[in-house]
Amino acid sequence: MPRPRTWRRSLRALAPSGRARAALSGDSLLRLALGPGASAWREDNGPLHGGSRPRQGALGDCWVVAAMLAIHETSPEHLASLVRPGEGQPGEDKGIVEVHLPGLDAPLRVDRTLPVDARGRFLYARRHGANPADIGVLEKAIAGHVAGGYGMLQRGLARYGLQLLLGEAGRMTLRSPDAARVRAWQAQGRPMTASTHPLSARVRHSGGAFRPNHVYALVGATPGGQLLLRDPGSPDRLLRVDAQGFRRAVLTVDIGPPLR
Repeated sequence: MPRPRTWRRSLRALAPSGRARAALSGDSLLRLALGPGASAWREDNGPLHGGSRPRQGALGDCWVVAAMLAIHETSPEHLASLVRPGEGQPGEDKGIVEVHLPGLDAPLRVDRTLPVDARGRFLYARRHGANPADIGVLEKAIAGHVAGGYGMLQRGLARYGLQLLLGEAGRMTLRSPDAARVRAWQAQGRPMTASTHPLSARVRHSGGAFRPNHVYALVGATPGGQLLLRDPGSPDRLLRVDAQGFRRAVLTVDIGPPLR
């Protein structure tokens, strides 16, 4: 009988060989096909780094962007440190950057051309209220490295998003933590995510209903026992939910290693 394909086994199979190999050109530059809903490529000429939060776009890769958002809430400089201007080879256009994912022996070289819709608007991950910047470049590099393209990036687990960005496995818990435990993890500088299940839309938080099969950044807790979350689709809005609602809506919580 063939071994079942788990997501952990898929990551091992896809990176750095398999589909990811197809994304590498002869000059070691990652070249991806257009992703879902995209009409063309457009170069991002804005600042490479910015202070605003990561925001998910039209791609269903919340497991990656929520991990970015959780890391940003804990250690904003960490994401910026992964993306650095690269040295272009002879004949290359400007805009080549190097993405230094922890655990890789060499950086991933990508350009800053990113997918846009028919009106020329950037479609996928970006800095909230700004250009895609380093967030769009990180998403592109991870898509090419792990999945060989944007389409295959749309299903995954938050724990692997954290591991890709931090280079170290965290821990997953099926038991919902209380507010005191979340504050303790926050004090230790640990990025945290919370993943919902198919029926979570029946549970409400301060901003409305939970999104099913979605990953949120868990960013803290109040002294009164409420849990605080940010949705990668609208990262500047702080969401509050009581402990009972959190237990009903959240399937797993993933905790990364300390970042400070």
